[in-house]
Amino acid sequence: MPSPTARRIDEIEGLRGLALTLVVLFHLFGMGRVSGGVDVFLFVSGFLLTLTMLRSWSTGRPQNLRRRYTRIILRLTPAALLVLAATAVLTLAVLPPSTWSQTAREITAAAFYYENWELIGSQLAYGAAGPSTSPVQHFWSLSVQGQFFLVWPLIMVALFAVGGRHVWTKHLVAVVVASASVASFIYAISLNANEPAVAYFDSFTRFWEIGAGALLAVVFSRVNRVGDAWRVVLGWVGAALIVASGFVLDGAKQFPGPAALVPVVGAALIILCSGEPTRLGVDRALATPPMRWLARISYPLYLWHWPILIGYLAVRDYDHVGVLGGAFVLVAAGVLAWLTQRFVSEPILERASRAPRKHHPILAVAAAAALTVVVSSGATAAEQSRSETLSSVADEASEYPGALVLTEGSVAPEGVEPAPDASIAFDDLPAVYSEKCIQNYRDQPQYAVVQTCEPRGDADSDIEIVMSGGSHTQQWADAMTILAERHHWRLTIIDKDGCRLSLDEHNPNASCVAWNKAAMDELIRIRPDAVFTVSTKTYLDKPELVIPGQLTAWQTLDEADVPVIGVRDTPRFPWRIPECLEERPDAPADCGLDRARVYAETSPTLSVDRLPDSFIELDVADGFCDGRCEPVVGNVTAYRDDDHMTASYSTTLVPLLEDELKASAGYLFRE
Repeated sequence: MPSPTARRIDEIEGLRGLALTLVVLFHLFGMGRVSGGVDVFLFVSGFLLTLTMLRSWSTGRPQNLRRRYTRIILRLTPAALLVLAATAVLTLAVLPPSTWSQTAREITAAAFYYENWELIGSQLAYGAAGPSTSPVQHFWSLSVQGQFFLVWPLIMVALFAVGGRHVWTKHLVAVVVASASVASFIYAISLNANEPAVAYFDSFTRFWEIGAGALLAVVFSRVNRVGDAWRVVLGWVGAALIVASGFVLDGAKQFPGPAALVPVVGAALIILCSGEPTRLGVDRALATPPMRWLARISYPLYLWHWPILIGYLAVRDYDHVGVLGGAFVLVAAGVLAWLTQRFVSEPILERASRAPRKHHPILAVAAAAALTVVVSSGATAAEQSRSETLSSVADEASEYPGALVLTEGSVAPEGVEPAPDASIAFDDLPAVYSEKCIQNYRDQPQYAVVQTCEPRGDADSDIEIVMSGGSHTQQWADAMTILAERHHWRLTIIDKDGCRLSLDEHNPNASCVAWNKAAMDELIRIRPDAVFTVSTKTYLDKPELVIPGQLTAWQTLDEADVPVIGVRDTPRFPWRIPECLEERPDAPADCGLDRARVYAETSPTLSVDRLPDSFIELDVADGFCDGRCEPVVGNVTAYRDDDHMTASYSTTLVPLLEDELKASAGYLFRE
């Protein structure tokens, strides 16, 4: 049986080094552009692991999974844990406290190779906390690789067990790899069209790049070697495709869709043109001393450059790095990468190769667990502090009058620190979000299903109010819950984040359109006494207005004898209030703005044509702004980001909300 590795592939380390170095250079000097380096990195990972396992199978050697996993862990983990530990220290030293909790979660995710899923679940969630980029975000690609390294050997061993030593075993492997890769490619095209940010990090959309490398490994020994002239030409074409992809393609939006074929094909050409050294080929360039040195330190260079970059931006208070700053980060990362490779990674691998021990992978996992325990302990303490701070607004109302300062002329005592603190304000969410019953905002068919939360207030009441209309409606959930309990209403929540209650066929989010149709059917079926929703939309660059699709929804509900209660929107700011307060602790007023910039003089709902007679408008603008909209009102931090109020502030608006409801929707009060 011919060996699948009979040909030399001296270029492979240089290729991997080129890929990771391109990622670093584009992060520092690419002005927001994304190189094809990660795509090449994943392709090479799939190629090498599959080729190595095929080598063992072709020679009849048993597949030693313990040894293979040990080698992978010892090659990847020590440097990664060192950088993660340093990043934890960096976070505490220079990054704002509001980022600590999320960074702690991501350090844990990175240590156990699920950072890409953590990013999808948190940083890409609707209304994610702040624009500050995580110092461990770059671990997403290592997580995809780590997941592949964990699962793929098991699949390969299972396929070898099914096929045995028969020649058709390679055909079986090829069929499985090709089928999975095609499915992944189709999924990548679909998800990239609707949610490119999610597709970028998703393991399943990325598998086709790894699978393409695995498929090349399967057929590698069967591909005839081309002549030296063609090897030179095609090798340089491959290198050009890899390098040029970052300049000519918008990788952040197009990868891992079909556009990612450009760097992947480039990597495949270089590998296919491998063999004996040529005089003018790309193999010569990849084998030069500088490229060999870059290949040697490329992995720790990739690990170090990103947290150093984020730390540099934080210390300098910049939102981007210039040429000199990028050069500084590159040099610092290069030095740390060489030290890490020379004194951490290589000694550990060398010692393990001389004296292999069963406990080596256990020690690596234990180190990751220890790092997680330390980081999680700090996060737990922060969560405890968060809970205590948030409860103070409700328990010490005299010190935290909040909106009562604007609506009832209450006086806020001086010398009281605002609550919630800016570092935790983002997490001051309505309690309903902990129940996981609010539908996801993402534009996928499964997120068009209507979900209903457990009722609040008096579940047996004959007065039912349904809240629906996106996060700007749900920010009132805690205040409405208080009123539901006080007046014995049955309060039901049916909602989808990022999706106003609207009948708008032109909404680019197809799942929102489908969800709204289903939600309207459910509301008409329930026939509540009122549907509570947000009625206007505030802007910074144009006047407050009523969205036409919402008016259509109100008219449809009116025809079904279902009244709508619309609450005026909250202000919007050009910055995230908690971050602004952290940056200007001595001048919080700098984070406010004039009321006229966000609110119309009177609610635009009142002048809408064909407004249903049953529609009820609640004008609560005075609860947020007088002449100005301030970030802290009555010692309460009013906003959790740039356009949502904190749950704590919403509870201080209960008197205003109750008065508005009694004046306009008195039929709900039957005491």
